[in-house]
Amino acid sequence: MATARGDPLLTRNESPLILPYGLPGPLPSRLPAKGSGSAALVMNWANSLALDDTSDPSFTLDGETQEFRAEFDYSIAEKFAVRVEVPWRHLSGGSLDGFISNWHSFFGLPYGERHDVPPDQLLISYSEHGNELLHIDQAGSGIADFPVALGYQITASDKNALAAWLSVKVPVGRVQDLTGSEAVDVAVSLAGQTQLADRWQLFGQADLTRLGKGKLLPKLQEDYAWSALAGVTWNLWRRLDLTVQFSANSKIFDAPGTHLEGSAVVLGFGGTYRTAGGWRFDLGFDEDMQNRSSPDIVINLAVQRGF
Repeated sequence: MATARGDPLLTRNESPLILPYGLPGPLPSRLPAKGSGSAALVMNWANSLALDDTSDPSFTLDGETQEFRAEFDYSIAEKFAVRVEVPWRHLSGGSLDGFISNWHSFFGLPYGERHDVPPDQLLISYSEHGNELLHIDQAGSGIADFPVALGYQITASDKNALAAWLSVKVPVGRVQDLTGSEAVDVAVSLAGQTQLADRWQLFGQADLTRLGKGKLLPKLQEDYAWSALAGVTWNLWRRLDLTVQFSANSKIFDAPGTHLEGSAVVLGFGGTYRTAGGWRFDLGFDEDMQNRSSPDIVINLAVQRGF
């Protein structure tokens, strides 16, 4: 009988104000065997809208990000592996606003604030006491801050696996286009999976991140943030798995009364197809479970192969 693989979809809170920080994305709980590794190309396309403009402070987040991320894992010794992620990120007004409005109309869902802003606009701003502390309205793109991680296989068997990770985010991006926070972040993580039944796998991850003081609203930034991931994978048919996962993170900014704070709970769902030749193909979607605290929708595509 086929066995599900407990591998999460390769997505996270894709808010353009969260991505510059070093909150870890999904990490492997089962490290590659000595002398082997894997490579992946991941695309996350996110549309965000949040308005807090009826009081002081005020906050507007209206825009889209497209992020392409190359991920490389390689075993360097028995029970040890390294991971390098290289992201390229584009911030703009995007083109999904019309699609989202039509989706809401078709299913009779509420429009929220989408009638209050121009379609496909880019505007990210934050003001308090009459002073504008953040204003971004010009599209930009480039290589973003990238994490380098060291993993240790705590335990691994046919049905269970647990790994510890230490990640360091290297600041190569810029605040002006939200490709980086211009600071070093350090995170520790535990990632695990367990076999529930022949066709069911449970997976999870917990992270604690020390946020370095950069140039993105430094007076409001928290020093630490936690994040977590949990989900289940069901083997539907032969090499086809279906996955449902929840991810969450604590606030990044101390901005009471606004959605700038960034705490979020995100629902992800999608499918993975694995070929006999070792390729993995993902298609997934994310939905915000706390209104406006993460993108309205994220489209996730990924291809991965071991070597």
